[in-house]
Amino acid sequence: MAAIPRDQLTADAASAYARASRLLDPLRLQVWEDLGITFPQLRILFLVHHRPGRDLRSLADRLSIGTSAASQQVERLVERALLTRREDTEDRRRICLELTPRGIEAVESISGVSREYLSTLFANLTDDQLQTLTGSLRLLIEAAASIAPPQFTPEPATTPAAPATT
Repeated sequence: MAAIPRDQLTADAASAYARASRLLDPLRLQVWEDLGITFPQLRILFLVHHRPGRDLRSLADRLSIGTSAASQQVERLVERALLTRREDTEDRRRICLELTPRGIEAVESISGVSREYLSTLFANLTDDQLQTLTGSLRLLIEAAASIAPPQFTPEPATTPAAPATT
């Protein structure tokens, strides 16, 4: 039996990973729609959930966006009663972010629905398959930790060349 070329293995692995990562998309999309929020806003909720009291500047840095853009997204979440802002008691220039009870409920709901779906999905796998899957995911996580995350740099817009004059 001929060995599969490395580039084909890589392409197959990337395709399988992309398909697997999309499994939760319908659930996420339903929650986003129900809450009336965008994906970046959802990311903010989870980041604040994992680090309550996070300040606006560190949030913007984590999202790789400007403080002004982060502030606009935070404002929309505040308007939806999912997030609150408060001044830091030690540094009044620092704005701390906290989830509201409704924000906590939203994050926990998303996490719970995802866990339930994955548990149902994993119930269809044997113990050996689950061990293989877990080992493979750990390898992927370790490999990802060993390299810098990619940075998206959009291509500059090109303008059509001016017609040549003679």
